[in-house]
Amino acid sequence: MNAGVPEAVQVAALAASAVVLASTARRLPWHKLEGDREAQRVLLLATFGLAALRWFNADALAGSSLHFLGAAIASLMFGPGFALWALAVASLLAWIGGTAWLGWAPDFLACGVVPVLVARALYRFEQARLPANLFVYVLVNGFLGGGLSMLASQLVKAGASAWLDVGQPGVYLASAVPMMFGEGFLSGGAMALVVVYRPHWCATFDDRRYLRPPGDPPAG
Repeated sequence: MNAGVPEAVQVAALAASAVVLASTARRLPWHKLEGDREAQRVLLLATFGLAALRWFNADALAGSSLHFLGAAIASLMFGPGFALWALAVASLLAWIGGTAWLGWAPDFLACGVVPVLVARALYRFEQARLPANLFVYVLVNGFLGGGLSMLASQLVKAGASAWLDVGQPGVYLASAVPMMFGEGFLSGGAMALVVVYRPHWCATFDDRRYLRPPGDPPAG
């Protein structure tokens, strides 16, 4: 799905993607995976889960690329570094399967980098400004974070499609709100299950912060 995209744009997207992945590779917390087979399996299965979301791609609709992202879930569970690499693999598999949006690099930027940045920014806001409890964590980071990350991705796709005169920008705009709600419920539901049944899978969830008894001081 990269017909009509200028070569200069593809090269610029590849360069930007390479910079993002190289910069995150230097700071990946590999120590969290060393010797922990469960953590390794969870990351591997989550990566394939992100790729599997592309199977529900509605690319037959006016040449558009509509699918869930899972970026907020990945960012919350593994941190932004591992999330970006997992989403890069998902975009690569989508490109191999012929469903990537305008090629691997544009797809990774729009469906990986942008939504992860949005989810991470909202997580930082929640940490700094909002009460530390389980409900706030799931509602803000899961439901709202997932929804806003999808909205940002759709707006980027619409803007880029209009600028490059490819695809149907109106489809991305018209589907932005429905896709936003769908992604929000997917992310919120998934994170609710994770923090209740497998909180140790989630890198951004701290029992001492979110499950502390009333009246206790927040964890440092």
